[in-house]
Amino acid sequence: MDPKKKALIAGLIIVFFLLIGIIYLSYLGLAEDPESVDEVKVNAEQYLEDHFDQKTEVVDTLLDSTGVYEQFRYAAIVELEEHDDFRMLVYKHNQYEEYMDSYVAEMWEHELEEFLIPELKKRFGDDAIHEIWTTYPKDVGYQLEISPHDVPSLQGQSAHPVVRITLDRGHEEGDEEYLDEIIQLIQTELDIPSGNVTLSFNDDALIFSDRNIREEF
Repeated sequence: MDPKKKALIAGLIIVFFLLIGIIYLSYLGLAEDPESVDEVKVNAEQYLEDHFDQKTEVVDTLLDSTGVYEQFRYAAIVELEEHDDFRMLVYKHNQYEEYMDSYVAEMWEHELEEFLIPELKKRFGDDAIHEIWTTYPKDVGYQLEISPHDVPSLQGQSAHPVVRITLDRGHEEGDEEYLDEIIQLIQTELDIPSGNVTLSFNDDALIFSDRNIREEF
């Protein structure tokens, strides 16, 4: 066989096995480690017993394989008897290496959503709201030294929320003005000093879909 052809075939084989290795390593990064899952469950249950008086239950686990949350990689998903509207996370903090919960963050996210829903429906219409997603840093309670037994309102708190509003339609004239009004309400009514708000559109266009409108305040 011609040496050039041999070299080409050898190169293709090497590339093939490299791709297989990359795919395999990516799979390992996305797949849950059973030992880590068991560990976070056991430690979360002990944490809940030590820190919460209300009835709680670990119902699942979360693997943050894509790095959405900087605070943890594995977390236990917990249901609380006193709150049907949300679940919370219990996790070992990547930086502080101790277990903590997201109770304060979940409470504030729920409070912010409850405030936003009627205001959004008033401006965009009852049927236009496809999804509202709000998030605070999951360790905000720890950072601000707030006890889960005495969570204040989010009003005036020095925490930075991220809000994403998805409309079940494309962009329309006046959307930017409505978004500005929502941000003004967040700042004035809730006294939230800073945050990010994104307005996105759930249109059916595969190409040339409407761009998101993102505002930081």
